[in-house]
Amino acid sequence: MRILCANVGSTSFKYQIIDIETTTSLVKGGVDRIGDSPSAFTHAVPGKPTVEGEIDAPTHTDAIAHAIRLIIDPEVGCLTDLEQLDGVGFKTILAKGYWRSARITGDVIAALEASTPLAPMHNPAYIASIRAFQELLPATPLVAVFETWFHQTIPDYAAEYGVPRFWVERHDIRRYGYHGASHRYISERVPQLLINGMNANQRYECPMAFPVGDSPKRESTEGLRIISCHLGGSSSLCAIKDGKSIDTSMGTSTQYGMIQSTRCGELDAFAVLYMMDKEGFSTDEIRRQLIEDSGVKGISGTSGDMRDVEAAIEAGDDKARLALDTYCYGVKKYIGAYIAALGGVDVIAFAGGIGEKGPIARAKICEGLEWCGIHLDPVKNEQVTGEAEISADNSRAKILVVSTNEELIVSRETARVLS
Repeated sequence: MRILCANVGSTSFKYQIIDIETTTSLVKGGVDRIGDSPSAFTHAVPGKPTVEGEIDAPTHTDAIAHAIRLIIDPEVGCLTDLEQLDGVGFKTILAKGYWRSARITGDVIAALEASTPLAPMHNPAYIASIRAFQELLPATPLVAVFETWFHQTIPDYAAEYGVPRFWVERHDIRRYGYHGASHRYISERVPQLLINGMNANQRYECPMAFPVGDSPKRESTEGLRIISCHLGGSSSLCAIKDGKSIDTSMGTSTQYGMIQSTRCGELDAFAVLYMMDKEGFSTDEIRRQLIEDSGVKGISGTSGDMRDVEAAIEAGDDKARLALDTYCYGVKKYIGAYIAALGGVDVIAFAGGIGEKGPIARAKICEGLEWCGIHLDPVKNEQVTGEAEISADNSRAKILVVSTNEELIVSRETARVLS
């Protein structure tokens, strides 16, 4: 079974086709800056030359049509016929009333539209992309793999907010959690790494887990306590026990929890009301500010990209320093909270663009956690490429860098639904 995984951003479309039987990637590509001509694209098939360039893609439909043409191109494609494609899986965010994956129907699209106020950056782009695929591939089944899916195991007391009961009963206001495909992958990948070793030169004699405290090493991964840190332009943490999510930092929307590149994260609700009263902001304008001008960008005053922030710090920009420190402090606070929620920690896993490629951020996050048995090896942290262990020899909790694979989770779940 061949599944095309669609990862849609407000101005981007990334795709990958995965062969479920072999779990191999047949093609990987994407189009950036949709609606802002020229749009850059990449398209890579193993064993064939990578294609890169620029196109005019004013809409997601144009970007998707371009990708499909490349997929069946005789020279750079991976399929000879679109009928070889068994389904398309979308890494959708939120749809009212849908908590698990579902085959896409008119009702699912309507539910996505109903939830757009809670996911204004994501849902419109996904709806546009779904309709584009319906038009371009009318015979191919489409599946929505919702980001909330992995977090349905969170206890009711961890999902609850202190709001009037009718908010919950009429409008389902509670903690949903997002980045479900990434946290799900990490929950499965970490035990594999502990059992099989991080690489060919570093193999463990048994599947070790190092709890905080003086407990002996375990002989299995049962009860493994993982704090999954998906850190990037959009960031969230998840407390995982026995492979299940028991708490996560994002809330009803992706706006809550960690500060993001341009989104505010946790914020006192009365601060929003105060600013609306004082400045006369409409709900649309305050929503725009909290989504586009806040987070790391809001604090630094320049950029939400951590690479730009680190460069500004090197140049002596103190607001950039404050942005990085605030971001890392927020991650550290959640790690401490989840150690309490889990009753200890065996593994801290860093993933996402910052988690995988941000040694400065990882070091700042782990600094000061030595009291609970978490020790980062500074040399390993600086030199790491790909998946690796970066904890010191005396660390009672493993610190891992994990290359998350959301597409694999989405393709597998899509195949399950279609089966």
